[in-house]
Amino acid sequence: MRYLVWLTVLLIILGAVPTMAEDGDGGWAGAFYYVPIGARPAAMGGAYLAVSDDGAGPLYNPAGLANITNIRFATAYRLMKLDRQLGYATFVVPTRGNSALGVHYLYAGDKGLKARDTNGRELGWEINKNDHDFSVFFAKRFEKLFAVGIKANYLHATFAEMSAFTVSFDFGAMLYLSELVDREKRDLVPIQDIQVGLTVRRIGAKYRWTNEDYLAKYTTSALSSEQDDTIPWEIGLGGAALFFDRKLLVAADILKNIKQSPFLHAGAEYRLYPEFAVRGGYSDGRLTAGTGYLFRLAGKTITIDYAFSTDKADEGSEHIFSFDLLY
Repeated sequence: MRYLVWLTVLLIILGAVPTMAEDGDGGWAGAFYYVPIGARPAAMGGAYLAVSDDGAGPLYNPAGLANITNIRFATAYRLMKLDRQLGYATFVVPTRGNSALGVHYLYAGDKGLKARDTNGRELGWEINKNDHDFSVFFAKRFEKLFAVGIKANYLHATFAEMSAFTVSFDFGAMLYLSELVDREKRDLVPIQDIQVGLTVRRIGAKYRWTNEDYLAKYTTSALSSEQDDTIPWEIGLGGAALFFDRKLLVAADILKNIKQSPFLHAGAEYRLYPEFAVRGGYSDGRLTAGTGYLFRLAGKTITIDYAFSTDKADEGSEHIFSFDLLY
């Protein structure tokens, strides 16, 4: 048991290592993927790789969805500054043999900016940027110690009159280390349900843009060009554990893509009552907080979650709302 405790402590320490992004560290495609969405994970600072057991799971670690036992529909929306929009919808069904199958849709975009010439004069049209991610996922738990998941994504992006698409894949694994402890002793130890999550995400995602349609509509130029825009693939490691008779959940993640510095996410959730939880966290420079409430209506289980994220880089504070319905 001692090595399980030390492993948990190690994961939390790794999650606490300061990992600040360097100047000039951004500017890559798919930036919206790094904004935590889903009110429960967002309130916990985005530390969710070793949890991922609800409608937000496809965004973090598909392997965690192997534990789904009810048909579930989930949706979330993040109110963002600068006219940006971010939301998702998930539908997942448990299948035979400790597995689950589902579909997921993620949307990111803006309300449009007025086009202007080099002198600042309005040109009479708006420029929009929108991203759509349609995916299907499958998760399977083997015995009690190990689960794996895969998610296949079709990404479609539009910018002004241009559009591009690509496909990518996410892979996830979950280790349930507490299963190594005898059942009779498991509930007697101070740290329970120790889990480790590992993900590799956005493998193969690369847009190919061409400005031919834009030039044909708005200019007289006959010279068009193409450009490849790669979304950096990412690897993540997370740990989570329960304390105080499973009332306190503590989690920490480290994420690193091939183009940027590591990202830190850490957070906790405390259940004051089985139906009510409070949460707090740290998400790459932001402090987060939130709450969740579970109730039953007409034989269905409904969870409503809220999260608040503080200001970062003068972007303004933001509010996140989630809704999960279990049949």
